[in-house]
Amino acid sequence: MEGELIAVVAVAALAIAALGALAWALGGWRRADVHGREMLLGEREADLQAARYESALHRDRVEVLHRATDRLTGELDDERLASTILELLLDAVRAPAGTLHLIREGDVAAPAVAARGLAPGVLPIIRQGEGPAGYAWRDGRTTTGEHSREHTIEGPGGEVPAVYEVAVPLRRGDQILAVARMLSADERGYGAGQLQTAERVAALGGLALAHRELRVAALQTSRVNAAMLDATPDALALLAGDGTVIVENEPMRELRAAGVEPVASADAGADGELRDELPNPAGDGVLLRFSTPVRDETGAPLGRVVVLRDITGERESERLKDEFFALVSHELRTPLTSIIGYLDLVLDDGEGLDPDTQRFLEVVQRNARRLLRLVGDLLFVAQVEAGQLSLEQHQVDLGQVAAEAVEAARPRAENNGVSLILSAEPARPLSGDRDRFGQMLDNLIGNAVKFSPDGGHVEVALSDEGNAAILVVRDTGMGIPPEDLDRLFERFFRSSDATRRAVPGVGLGLTIVKAIVDAHGGTIEVASDPREGTAFTIVLPYRTRPELDLDAPGALEVGR
Repeated sequence: MEGELIAVVAVAALAIAALGALAWALGGWRRADVHGREMLLGEREADLQAARYESALHRDRVEVLHRATDRLTGELDDERLASTILELLLDAVRAPAGTLHLIREGDVAAPAVAARGLAPGVLPIIRQGEGPAGYAWRDGRTTTGEHSREHTIEGPGGEVPAVYEVAVPLRRGDQILAVARMLSADERGYGAGQLQTAERVAALGGLALAHRELRVAALQTSRVNAAMLDATPDALALLAGDGTVIVENEPMRELRAAGVEPVASADAGADGELRDELPNPAGDGVLLRFSTPVRDETGAPLGRVVVLRDITGERESERLKDEFFALVSHELRTPLTSIIGYLDLVLDDGEGLDPDTQRFLEVVQRNARRLLRLVGDLLFVAQVEAGQLSLEQHQVDLGQVAAEAVEAARPRAENNGVSLILSAEPARPLSGDRDRFGQMLDNLIGNAVKFSPDGGHVEVALSDEGNAAILVVRDTGMGIPPEDLDRLFERFFRSSDATRRAVPGVGLGLTIVKAIVDAHGGTIEVASDPREGTAFTIVLPYRTRPELDLDAPGALEVGR
């Protein structure tokens, strides 16, 4: 019985022990689970804190970039722009100090144009290929490294040496525009994210510097153009296709304010040049208006440029000049006619004259006639300019006129050693002024002989080309410089070669020739080669003005 009791007690003890062990085990498991949960919660909190930190850093970087974009737009001053770029770069990496150096083409050293956080003193200088900044300049990439400790940084506890440096180049394409240095008293430097943000800010800074150069150049060009336009006495404007003024100078603004319309709306988008005259609202004057389309390098239309010039004074000057020529020529012609008349009488009855006296009088006679021809030329030009040239209407045989002109010039040609040839095909009679045609040919043939060298030749050719007669006067003379061809028919103009070689003449012959050709409704062209000579080609239509009956007797008044 006692043994059974002991067995029961033992079993109970074992049960109690098992229950205790189980309870202990269950408690340990519970404690371990709580600890694991606590560890898991801690890791999650750490991850959340890290995420918040990264998010904050990202927000800071985005904010820095947004601020950089806003602040770098529109700044034109070098120093202010450099200071702004440096400030943004230092904020990007939270650096306490730094400098920015503008790089000019050909520089090997560049002083700082902006600095922050450094102890007062001389602004630092960087040299290409020396130190992190010099390497960044030379290689065009971000460079980090130890600083030389030559600069001190202002801190809360006083000045401390700069021991670490980040140098970032600011570029435009392959060109380095500036180098920024970010200095630190902490040897650990900056993180990859900070350097990436700094490089992005530097890229924005490089664009700002490049755009600043372009804006400054554009503003300077605009100021120069505006100054030139306003300094021009003529009224100038550029109009859009609908007639809207794009740009104008001060004289044009004044004329528009007085009611002058630069170009009629219907003509604003027209092609080709426009030339006309309109009254000047400032008085009884005249404005000459010229306008032409303007296109860019691709051919796209930009608008129409308009020029208004007050030609009142020029017209009055021309009128007075023409009156002067007419008056002087008339006053000279009368006494010259008397001189030549009496010389002719004396020379016709020259039996009582000794040889020397007769020779002297013949020289006087030749020069008097030459002077009379010059006076006649002046009168002719004055009549043309005044719109008072009259042409006699007759049926003219141009072949006979050409033959007479050639024969009249032959003695002078032979005296100069120049052969003179006439090649005249049969041509129909032409309505016009026979004397003027003769004068026209005399001037052309005389010029050709005068400018041909000894041994040269002059050819006068006439042909019938259906609706017009063609006259060509060709020589083997010294030719006309290309730059003189456009002015060849101007009054009193002489080519540079004629002036340099002192060939006699006053520059009226070709002016008269063109006036006669124009008066008969014809055209004249000139081709010249200094190595081969000059050829004048005249085309004279058989009916100069179809609306008129040129076969009727009378005179034809020819205006300008």
